[in-house]
Amino acid sequence: MNSKLNIKRFKEQLGQKNTITLKDIDTFYRKEEPSIPKATVSWRIYSLLQQGVLQRIGRGKYSFGTTQCFVLKINHKMKQIAQTIKKKYPFIKYCQWELSFINIFSQHLINFNVLFVDVEREVVESVYYGLKENYSRVMLVQNLYDNLSEFDNTIIVRPLISDSPIQKNENTYVAALEKMLVDLYADKEFISFQGNEIYHIYQNAFDKYTINQQTMLRYAGRKNKREKIENILKTINRQ
Repeated sequence: MNSKLNIKRFKEQLGQKNTITLKDIDTFYRKEEPSIPKATVSWRIYSLLQQGVLQRIGRGKYSFGTTQCFVLKINHKMKQIAQTIKKKYPFIKYCQWELSFINIFSQHLINFNVLFVDVEREVVESVYYGLKENYSRVMLVQNLYDNLSEFDNTIIVRPLISDSPIQKNENTYVAALEKMLVDLYADKEFISFQGNEIYHIYQNAFDKYTINQQTMLRYAGRKNKREKIENILKTINRQ
């Protein structure tokens, strides 16, 4: 089966593409086998995915499997907050993420950190008061009155948009990279990152990690920013 995949030539012909489409793959195999069934092409794509040659980045979109999945690091404070939420609000959806993650991707490093706790809109204030029982620096996002740099080591409680990309790590729910990238562009509290810096962040994120564009754009649509995010992806040659 591997000989039929023609992996070496596949990489030679499509290796310069950031995004490989289903049509690209179909065209590649039909050059040698014009009558190849679509089911066979689909099976070869599956084999390429299983072997790590390709990685899926969206519906009908792939890239070469040279990057890795991003997993947000969990610290003790996040574990404690997760335990508090699980105990007091066992049935709500939530996620946490720290702003300092952007130092992996940004051109200009930040020397402060903010922890975001995103929870279902109906319980935002309840969670806020619950966290204030244990932490002195807790704010509701709507009460921010200055740049985020003025709120170092603060927990900021925000509403969680439905269908937000989240993942579970060490018994706590954290934001997926797709969510954090969209939020950085879409939400007003991140205005200081929304100039040229956002392009550096997106470019480096896509270069280093596997990002599901379909998931990202679907979430952007929930925030009425799909077209804007699509334009950024086109600018960094990801569409």
